[in-house]
Amino acid sequence: MKQLLRTSSISLAESLRVALEAEGITAFVSNANLGGLPPAAITVTVAHDADFDLGLRVLRDLQRPQPTLQAPPAPHRLLRALIMLLVGAVIILCANLF
Repeated sequence: MKQLLRTSSISLAESLRVALEAEGITAFVSNANLGGLPPAAITVTVAHDADFDLGLRVLRDLQRPQPTLQAPPAPHRLLRALIMLLVGAVIILCANLF
């Protein structure tokens, strides 16, 4: 048995265990009931030492940041700003007529 992860996050530990089992790797979560009382108390271990390297790859894939939404390209922002300016000018002109 080799320890793959030590964390205070029960959700990360359980997510890793599920991901490992999806790859056919037997894994165990220990101290799950402590729920972060002493920091980094929850551990995830693989049952067979031969699965350790694959387990590390699964952990890296699990922790890889997800792509975030990007701002629209500059021409689109400029077009939106011009439309908002035009609408604002029309509203001001209409307000002056009444």
